[in-house]
Amino acid sequence: MTFAQSVVLGSCAFILGMVFVCQVVDIPLLYMPVTKQSIENGYTFYEMWFESPGAVKALFHVALGLPLIALIVKLHGWTESAMFFDGSSLALHVAVIILYLTVHIPSLRTFLPESSTVTSFSILPPPPPRDTPPTEAERIEALRVLCAGNALVGVVTVGIIIMQLGQEYARRQEEKEQREIDLRSKKDI
Repeated sequence: MTFAQSVVLGSCAFILGMVFVCQVVDIPLLYMPVTKQSIENGYTFYEMWFESPGAVKALFHVALGLPLIALIVKLHGWTESAMFFDGSSLALHVAVIILYLTVHIPSLRTFLPESSTVTSFSILPPPPPRDTPPTEAERIEALRVLCAGNALVGVVTVGIIIMQLGQEYARRQEEKEQREIDLRSKKDI
Protein backbone atom coordinates (compact mmCIF):
# COMPACT_ATOMS: atom_id res chain seq x y z
CA MET A 1 0.00 0.00 0.00
CA THR A 2 1.44 3.35 -1.00
CA PHE A 3 1.63 6.46 1.15
CA ALA A 4 -0.89 8.27 -1.07
CA GLN A 5 -3.33 5.40 -0.75
CA SER A 6 -2.90 5.48 3.02
CA VAL A 7 -3.64 9.22 3.02
CA VAL A 8 -6.82 8.65 1.01
CA LEU A 9 -8.00 5.80 3.24
CA GLY A 10 -7.15 7.63 6.46
CA SER A 11 -8.87 10.85 5.44
CA CYS A 12 -11.92 9.03 4.12
CA ALA A 13 -12.12 7.02 7.34
CA PHE A 14 -12.06 10.31 9.27
CA ILE A 15 -14.85 11.75 7.11
CA LEU A 16 -16.86 8.55 7.47
CA GLY A 17 -16.39 8.72 11.24
CA MET A 18 -17.75 12.26 11.24
CA VAL A 19 -20.77 11.07 9.25
CA PHE A 20 -21.37 8.27 11.78
CA VAL A 21 -21.19 10.75 14.65
CA CYS A 22 -23.81 12.88 12.89
CA GLN A 23 -26.11 9.87 12.47
CA VAL A 24 -27.07 10.19 16.13
CA VAL A 25 -28.96 13.33 15.17
CA ASP A 26 -29.68 12.49 11.52
CA ILE A 27 -31.55 9.20 11.98
CA PRO A 28 -34.44 10.68 14.03
CA LEU A 29 -34.79 13.47 11.47
CA LEU A 30 -34.74 11.26 8.37
CA TYR A 31 -36.13 7.85 9.22
CA MET A 32 -38.51 8.46 12.13
CA PRO A 33 -41.46 10.77 12.64
CA VAL A 34 -40.00 14.24 13.20
CA THR A 35 -40.55 15.56 16.72
CA LYS A 36 -39.84 18.93 18.28
CA GLN A 37 -37.14 17.31 20.42
CA SER A 38 -35.33 15.81 17.42
CA ILE A 39 -35.37 19.20 15.68
CA GLU A 40 -33.95 20.94 18.75
CA ASN A 41 -31.31 18.20 19.08
CA GLY A 42 -30.32 18.81 15.46
CA TYR A 43 -30.09 22.57 15.92
CA THR A 44 -27.98 22.17 19.07
CA PHE A 45 -25.69 19.52 17.56
CA TYR A 46 -24.95 21.37 14.35
CA GLU A 47 -24.60 24.72 16.12
CA MET A 48 -21.86 23.14 18.25
CA TRP A 49 -19.93 22.28 15.08
CA PHE A 50 -20.74 25.61 13.40
CA GLU A 51 -19.45 27.52 16.44
CA SER A 52 -16.34 25.36 16.85
CA PRO A 53 -12.92 27.05 16.81
CA GLY A 54 -11.17 27.59 13.51
CA ALA A 55 -8.73 24.75 14.19
CA VAL A 56 -11.57 22.20 14.19
CA LYS A 57 -12.91 23.54 10.91
CA ALA A 58 -9.39 23.59 9.46
CA LEU A 59 -8.91 19.94 10.43
CA PHE A 60 -12.11 19.01 8.63
CA HIS A 61 -11.10 21.00 5.54
CA VAL A 62 -7.69 19.31 5.53
CA ALA A 63 -9.45 15.93 5.70
CA LEU A 64 -11.43 17.00 2.63
CA GLY A 65 -8.42 18.35 0.75
CA LEU A 66 -5.81 15.64 1.37
CA PRO A 67 -7.57 12.86 -0.55
CA LEU A 68 -8.04 15.20 -3.50
CA ILE A 69 -4.31 15.92 -3.65
CA ALA A 70 -3.33 12.29 -3.02
CA LEU A 71 -5.68 10.99 -5.73
CA ILE A 72 -4.33 13.49 -8.26
CA VAL A 73 -0.77 12.39 -7.41
CA LYS A 74 -1.77 8.72 -7.77
CA LEU A 75 -3.58 9.40 -11.04
CA HIS A 76 -0.43 11.04 -12.41
CA GLY A 77 1.09 7.54 -12.74
CA TRP A 78 -1.41 6.98 -15.60
CA THR A 79 -1.57 3.21 -15.35
CA GLU A 80 -4.73 1.23 -16.05
CA SER A 81 -5.19 0.75 -12.33
CA ALA A 82 -4.78 4.46 -11.65
CA MET A 83 -7.18 5.45 -14.41
CA PHE A 84 -9.92 3.09 -13.21
CA PHE A 85 -9.59 3.00 -9.43
CA ASP A 86 -8.05 6.41 -8.74
CA GLY A 87 -10.07 8.15 -11.45
CA SER A 88 -13.29 6.74 -10.02
CA SER A 89 -12.21 7.65 -6.49
CA LEU A 90 -11.36 11.17 -7.62
CA ALA A 91 -14.79 11.59 -9.21
CA LEU A 92 -16.46 10.33 -6.03
CA HIS A 93 -14.37 12.63 -3.83
CA VAL A 94 -15.20 15.62 -6.01
CA ALA A 95 -18.85 14.68 -5.44
CA VAL A 96 -18.23 14.80 -1.67
CA ILE A 97 -16.72 18.27 -1.97
CA ILE A 98 -19.59 19.46 -4.16
CA LEU A 99 -22.10 18.12 -1.62
CA TYR A 100 -20.26 19.93 1.15
CA LEU A 101 -20.19 23.24 -0.71
CA THR A 102 -23.71 23.13 -2.18
CA VAL A 103 -25.71 21.33 0.52
CA HIS A 104 -23.96 21.50 3.87
CA ILE A 105 -22.78 25.11 3.95
CA PRO A 106 -26.04 26.68 2.64
CA SER A 107 -28.12 24.48 4.94
CA LEU A 108 -26.08 25.43 8.00
CA ARG A 109 -26.35 29.08 7.08
CA THR A 110 -30.12 28.75 6.73
CA PHE A 111 -31.04 27.18 10.06
CA LEU A 112 -28.29 28.55 12.28
CA PRO A 113 -27.79 32.14 13.37
CA GLU A 114 -24.75 34.03 12.16
CA SER A 115 -21.60 32.53 13.71
CA SER A 116 -20.12 34.41 16.63
CA THR A 117 -16.76 32.66 16.31
CA VAL A 118 -14.08 35.09 15.18
CA THR A 119 -11.54 33.63 12.79
CA SER A 120 -8.73 35.38 11.01
CA PHE A 121 -9.08 33.25 7.88
CA SER A 122 -11.91 31.52 6.08
CA ILE A 123 -11.83 29.81 2.71
CA LEU A 124 -15.58 30.20 2.35
CA PRO A 125 -17.03 33.50 1.18
CA PRO A 126 -19.46 35.26 3.50
CA PRO A 127 -23.11 34.48 2.85
CA PRO A 128 -25.19 36.99 0.93
CA PRO A 129 -27.47 39.01 3.19
CA ARG A 130 -31.06 37.78 3.43
CA ASP A 131 -33.96 40.17 3.02
CA THR A 132 -36.11 38.23 5.47
CA PRO A 133 -35.11 35.72 8.15
CA PRO A 134 -35.88 32.08 7.34
CA THR A 135 -39.21 30.73 8.51
CA GLU A 136 -39.37 27.78 10.90
CA ALA A 137 -40.47 25.52 8.02
CA GLU A 138 -37.42 26.60 5.98
CA ARG A 139 -35.13 25.97 8.94
CA ILE A 140 -36.53 22.46 9.48
CA GLU A 141 -36.28 21.67 5.78
CA ALA A 142 -32.65 22.91 5.69
CA LEU A 143 -31.85 20.71 8.70
CA ARG A 144 -33.36 17.65 7.04
CA VAL A 145 -31.57 18.40 3.76
CA LEU A 146 -28.29 18.60 5.70
CA CYS A 147 -29.04 15.20 7.26
CA ALA A 148 -29.74 13.72 3.83
CA GLY A 149 -26.50 15.26 2.56
CA ASN A 150 -24.64 13.52 5.38
CA ALA A 151 -26.13 10.18 4.32
CA LEU A 152 -25.03 10.79 0.72
CA VAL A 153 -21.52 11.75 1.85
CA GLY A 154 -21.36 8.50 3.84
CA VAL A 155 -22.39 6.39 0.85
CA VAL A 156 -19.95 8.14 -1.51
CA THR A 157 -17.10 7.90 1.02
CA VAL A 158 -17.70 4.16 1.40
CA GLY A 159 -17.47 3.98 -2.40
CA ILE A 160 -14.06 5.68 -2.30
CA ILE A 161 -12.83 3.27 0.36
CA ILE A 162 -14.09 0.27 -1.64
CA MET A 163 -12.35 1.54 -4.81
CA GLN A 164 -9.06 1.99 -2.95
CA LEU A 165 -9.29 -1.44 -1.32
CA GLY A 166 -10.18 -2.93 -4.71
CA GLN A 167 -7.08 -1.37 -6.20
CA GLU A 168 -4.90 -2.90 -3.49
CA TYR A 169 -6.58 -6.30 -3.96
CA ALA A 170 -6.04 -6.15 -7.73
CA ARG A 171 -2.37 -5.20 -7.23
CA ARG A 172 -1.81 -8.14 -4.88
CA GLN A 173 -3.58 -10.57 -7.23
CA GLU A 174 -1.43 -9.34 -10.11
CA GLU A 175 1.75 -9.85 -8.06
CA LYS A 176 0.59 -13.34 -7.06
CA GLU A 177 -0.10 -14.31 -10.68
CA GLN A 178 3.27 -12.91 -11.75
CA ARG A 179 5.06 -14.99 -9.08
CA GLU A 180 3.23 -18.11 -10.32
CA ILE A 181 4.22 -17.37 -13.93
CA ASP A 182 7.84 -16.79 -12.88
CA LEU A 183 7.82 -20.03 -10.88
CA ARG A 184 6.44 -22.01 -13.85
CA SER A 185 9.00 -20.49 -16.22
CA LYS A 186 11.84 -21.47 -13.84
CA LYS A 187 10.55 -25.07 -13.76
CA ASP A 188 10.43 -25.21 -17.55
CA ILE A 189 14.09 -24.20 -17.80
